[in-house]
Amino acid sequence: MKLKILSIGKISKSPYETISNHYIKNIQSISKQTGISEFTVSEFNKSGEKNTELRKQKEFEVIKNKINIDNSVNILLDENGKALSTTDMKLMIEKYIQGSKKELNFIIGGPDGASDFFSEIISEKISLSNMTLPHLLARVLLLEQIFRSLTILINHPYHRE
Repeated sequence: MKLKILSIGKISKSPYETISNHYIKNIQSISKQTGISEFTVSEFNKSGEKNTELRKQKEFEVIKNKINIDNSVNILLDENGKALSTTDMKLMIEKYIQGSKKELNFIIGGPDGASDFFSEIISEKISLSNMTLPHLLARVLLLEQIFRSLTILINHPYHRE
C-alpha cells in the first residue's frame, strides 16, 4: 500500500520544515516493515481565487486529480472530524493497510478549510485536536502520529504506553 499526505500549502522555508523532514525520513525508514511500499508528501499551492468557496473548490480539484479514487482510501483532516486517540489512529492505519485498496491518502485542505466537494471522495473525516491549529503545524502533528502509529505496529520502542 502507498501512504500519502496531500496538502494545500508549502512547508518549505517555514519553521516547520526541519521537523517535518525529520518525520518524513523516519516514516520512510520503517514503512516497508509495516506493509507500506511508498510514503510521500505532496504539497500544492493555495489557490489565488478571491472567492472563498471557489478557492476551496479549486483546491479540491487539484487534490482530486492526484488520487486514484477507485483504489484509494481518502481521509480528510477536518476540525469537525472524528477525534482519534493514538491507538485509534494505529488501528485505522492497520485496518487500511490490510485492506484491498492500494493507497491511503491523508488530505489537508487550505487555510479556509476543505470544500464540501470532498464528501464525494472521502472515506472518513478525522480531527487532530479540538483546538484550531495552523495548517503547517497540523501537518507536523499528522506526520508524528503516523510515525508513532507505525512504530506501534512493529513494536518499535518510540512509543511507550
